[in-house]
Amino acid sequence: MNNKRKLLISLLDHIGRTNLNSAIEHMWNSGLLNRAALERLYIGSEVGRRVRAGESKTRAIEQLSEELSCSYEKVRAAVYHKNKTTQNQWKH
Repeated sequence: MNNKRKLLISLLDHIGRTNLNSAIEHMWNSGLLNRAALERLYIGSEVGRRVRAGESKTRAIEQLSEELSCSYEKVRAAVYHKNKTTQNQWKH
């Protein structure tokens, strides 16, 4: 099915007309959210925030990987995957 509106209506019916926090928690608990995509979103935002605050990108990635107890490479890949995805979506 490729009809975005129908899919979104189905999602709204599934989660009900609750407040945003409850709706997001319900979607998380129902497995409707992509955890890997949310991790990339968080990592990209957090590294960006730290860089804007004056930290080097390398140091921000290093510290965040320690805080999240994951590899430097996972954080680095999330940062550069986000940038690549964002750049590619504007090419179409």
